[in-house]
Amino acid sequence: MSKDFKNKVVVITGASSGIGECTAILFAQHGANVVLCGRDERKLSSALQKCQEKSGGNVDKHLEVQGDITDSRVRRRIIQQTMDKFGHLDVLVSNAGIMTENISLEDATEEAFDLTINTNVKAGFFLIQEAIPHLEKSQGCIIVVSSITSSIADTDEIIYGMSKAAVDYMTKTYALGLAPKGIRVNAINPTSVSSTRLERYYCSEEESKLSYLKYASNQPLHRRNSTPEEQAQTILFLASPAASFITGQCVKVDGGSSLVGPQVEY
Repeated sequence: MSKDFKNKVVVITGASSGIGECTAILFAQHGANVVLCGRDERKLSSALQKCQEKSGGNVDKHLEVQGDITDSRVRRRIIQQTMDKFGHLDVLVSNAGIMTENISLEDATEEAFDLTINTNVKAGFFLIQEAIPHLEKSQGCIIVVSSITSSIADTDEIIYGMSKAAVDYMTKTYALGLAPKGIRVNAINPTSVSSTRLERYYCSEEESKLSYLKYASNQPLHRRNSTPEEQAQTILFLASPAASFITGQCVKVDGGSSLVGPQVEY
């Protein structure tokens, strides 16, 4: 599949770790020019170096843009610097997002609500808007990272789940609206993924391990959580010519966990 992405330009948000980092490395491995975007400068530089290694040490092939995607100036800068360096844009992977701590229905706060919606929904919505004119010229595509939580009610993840339900709706509506422009829009809906994001979601290392085991035991396939690489491979496929007639789809990459739903404790 390496020829499919040779000289293609791929922008990836949330590229400093987890699914975003693995996706960036995979696209670099398959010949793409990758624009890595994220907040953590140290981790972002590390991810950039890994992409350069996959590109034979070429330090000019990729670009990093550091900043908080909830800032409209950062979103504009991502697209502008991409165009300044490469002159075109072929793929946008809207991956940046946050998981708020376990928040029950009664304990949800406006602060957590605003932070989650602004990061998971608003930022991605307006970044796509910035990218549309350039993706239309290249007949490019957009892949959004959502979650299986979008379709499974969980009282401990009400704000996060609401944000991802909005992401699914956004994906389908953008797909419908951008189809006449030749732009495909799809989403992946991962289950819990083994990454630092899951660890940060919980207060302690012990709580993180227990939660990891709990989620893993709920996966019908292999009784384990997904890896970031498995999610990245699906993103790569959706961006490839092999998926040229696929748009408006929210693809569950969840080991069958959405078939059984969350484990409710009473």
